[in-house]
Amino acid sequence: MGLMRIGNRIVGEGRAALMFAEEGQANQGDAAVAMRMSQLAADCMADGIEFQFFLADDMYIRTDPGYDIYKSRELSATEIRDIISHAQACGLLCQVAGLSPAIIELCAEAGADVFCVNATDLTNPKIIDAVTSTGKPFWLATLMGTMDEIDWAVNHALGRGCSNVGLLHGQHVMSSDTTRGVPPELLQLDCIELFKRRYGLVTGFVDHTATRFVPALAVAKGAALITKHLAPDQDWRGPDWVVCLDPEGWKESKWMLDYASASSGASKEISQMEFKDRSVHRRGLFTRHALPAGHVLEPADLVALRPGKGGVDPKMLSEMVGRSLGRPLDAQHQIQWDDLAQR
Repeated sequence: MGLMRIGNRIVGEGRAALMFAEEGQANQGDAAVAMRMSQLAADCMADGIEFQFFLADDMYIRTDPGYDIYKSRELSATEIRDIISHAQACGLLCQVAGLSPAIIELCAEAGADVFCVNATDLTNPKIIDAVTSTGKPFWLATLMGTMDEIDWAVNHALGRGCSNVGLLHGQHVMSSDTTRGVPPELLQLDCIELFKRRYGLVTGFVDHTATRFVPALAVAKGAALITKHLAPDQDWRGPDWVVCLDPEGWKESKWMLDYASASSGASKEISQMEFKDRSVHRRGLFTRHALPAGHVLEPADLVALRPGKGGVDPKMLSEMVGRSLGRPLDAQHQIQWDDLAQR
């Protein structure tokens, strides 16, 4: 499977999973809040932070109620540059979900590390083209998308010569009747592996549950990156608050994710720590009772006991049976190959 370079990090097969704090629109148009969120994310041990930047005129018709909401939350070009710079000064990778071609160009010039094509724009060639034109790595968020739509988006992006691209699996149910995010029966975490096989691309997960443990589950299923909403504090009730974790909960979730990531190795090489246990807990072949020289070994003459270190592995029992002893042996003698008579 593929790898992606994001800033100074590489994600994908065999690499540690990353967890980004999804700031979303917690700032609600206040740049000072956005910058405080970066420091908070860094304090929570996040690897990065995602911001949504937009222009209302590029999102809604002016008669729709959404227009006024987004217009009130717009940030200036100077504020956006400062927010990106501050996130990186906090030691975070800065991911931008740019909801406007002009915003995407601005954020690329400001040094954003990675982009996310928001799920609402999965079938929008103008946004995908704007992101690919930056030369920056980016994710295609597949939430709410059908397989046909995901196929189209991947083919469109790859057709523009992109190689540093990945997919984000997830679900978006913010407008449904559910009050606590995505229920477990809709998580479909096996889609992470499905996407990796189908497209050969690095795949991550957007966690829209209210849980602390789902990011770790997604990593165990092969996700390379998790985005998880972060609330400014425990009592916050802003956008998407039902799926946000407060700072304490977010930090615990990140600890679980790191644990899951560290435990996901596929190598079965024996570690140095296991060798001592092998020497203590593995069995070796011992004589059940005293045996004279010249005795022809039978299965009943031998028993597998601990400790096995320095002896003959029990799997060699069939090789021992039928061999003659070259010397007399005491009971519970750890038998060695040189105890046998030469053939």
